[in-house]
Amino acid sequence: MAYYKKRHLIEALKPDVVILQEVAKKDISAAEQPFAVWTGSNLNKGLGVIGFANARYKISEQADPNLPWHLPFSIDGLNVIALWAHQLNRELRYVRVTHQIVNRHAGFLTGGNALLMGDFNSNRVWDRAHPGRNHSMLVEKLTGLGLSSVYHRDAVNDQGAEPTKTYFHTRNLRFGHHIDYAFLSDGIPADLQVGVSEDWLAHSDHMPLILDVA
Repeated sequence: MAYYKKRHLIEALKPDVVILQEVAKKDISAAEQPFAVWTGSNLNKGLGVIGFANARYKISEQADPNLPWHLPFSIDGLNVIALWAHQLNRELRYVRVTHQIVNRHAGFLTGGNALLMGDFNSNRVWDRAHPGRNHSMLVEKLTGLGLSSVYHRDAVNDQGAEPTKTYFHTRNLRFGHHIDYAFLSDGIPADLQVGVSEDWLAHSDHMPLILDVA
């Protein structure tokens, strides 16, 4: 994602924490912020987290390197799993990976206030492609753990019918999908904004999710 070229755009948002997909390890290693972690198998394209706030950060769960890619950590008592649902093989890919990650870290997600956020690479419209471990089943699983999609809390559209797109394939406005989410513990007030294509499409095929947790 050439983070060094986009750093000024992200820092202008004044974030406490940033979750970055397709980011080079060197960009995370060079970060001067209080907290910076990276995972991946390709040094030029992995998952990174940078914590800008002067807060209490902790790596309290170990990620399974066979489940690409996720980073569990906590910030001031909020348990967070940063996600880039990628592909290990034909059987274990995208939403199927996320199911495995949630299963592995269910205790972490229910052990206090929690957030699962990032690029899920999934949507209800592709349920038939993933029998037994599809997006609708993932939403049900997270609901059972007390987490809900912040976007869908207030949106009039159901899962699979989102008018707001978070990803534009080949940066083409005709090929938009909603595949990025923030699932937060029920009862925690939060506001979610999706970056608009006019501002971001020149820089990325994904629009940023800007989450403000009360």
